[in-house]
Amino acid sequence: MTNLAAGLTLSASTSDDELMLALGEGNHEGLTELIRRHQSPLVGYLTGIVNDGERARDLAQETFLRVFRHAAGYRTHSRFTTWLYHIARNVARDELRTRKRRPQLCTGSEQGLADAPARPRKVEEQLARREAVLAALQQLNERDRRLIVLRDLESRSYDEIAEITGMRLGTVKSGLSRARARFAKHFAALG
Repeated sequence: MTNLAAGLTLSASTSDDELMLALGEGNHEGLTELIRRHQSPLVGYLTGIVNDGERARDLAQETFLRVFRHAAGYRTHSRFTTWLYHIARNVARDELRTRKRRPQLCTGSEQGLADAPARPRKVEEQLARREAVLAALQQLNERDRRLIVLRDLESRSYDEIAEITGMRLGTVKSGLSRARARFAKHFAALG
């Protein structure tokens, strides 16, 4: 465990807000923990927007850089993940605007037309849908959210999820089924 600002101790139970407040006070160690917790789902979110996994990793780094730069101004009036994904959405929009101004030629790469800029209306629709998905995910408890992220966003196998979470394989499968049902209910309420 590492000491953070004001005697805060870094552990798995340290909240995102506590890590951000310590970071805002000048203790940078909490940023590593925030990146560990949120990088993988954030890259998945950004990949869905920009349609390029490698570029999404770069954009996730840019997002965390902005989190670092604005840590002193962070306020706990909303959830950290809401703030984080708001920053990520803005970073992705900047990327899409840049692509629109500088269209890329297709060079016969594996991605082909996937790199071509999408029509602005379609991009806005995709962003709105992704925001609704994120909002529905945020309404789930941490266990349900983690199961869905590991399986549906990170495409982990049931065995991998069982190993990561320490759950039995049957518990993972039944838990995921219930988590998806709760997610669908929240998502439908948003639409």
